Amino acid sequence: MIKSEHQVIIEQPIETVMELFKNQDYFAAWQKSLISFKNTTPTVGEKGSKRSMKIRVAGTTITMIEEITAIDLPHLWEATYRTNGVINKQSNRFKEIELTENGISQKATLWESTATFTFTGMMRLIARGRPQLFTAQTHQHMEDFKTFAASK
Repeated sequence: MIKSEHQVIIEQPIETVMELFKNQDYFAAWQKSLISFKNTTPTVGEKGSKRSMKIRVAGTTITMIEEITAIDLPHLWEATYRTNGVINKQSNRFKEIELTENGISQKATLWESTATFTFTGMMRLIARGRPQLFTAQTHQHMEDFKTFAASK
């Protein structure tokens, strides 16, 4: 098992962050490895809803199933991602904060994420030898989202 925790501060109010985070039309703008996705349940963006995602990883394409396991927006969004040999449980917590610079205050959003990866088969060996393959991707998505949100 590999567990990683990351955080970023997004210089946008939490309402704006949620509009961008939930909108499927924007996924490819901040999930650079995403090739395509398809909703596989009638409900979208709710607890229990699922998506099939095609992702580019280490020079190959994998299919991953995302299932939303807990949702209490704007503060909590959790999902489990499954692909051959890997289960990633992702917990995302959002909190509105206030940033002050040169006497000027603005609303911002603190995004904290915890990713817990478990492995089976050959993926155990890969994870043991190169854990950063898994932990770095979570942080990169967060940084890419922060950059994307700044452009809106």
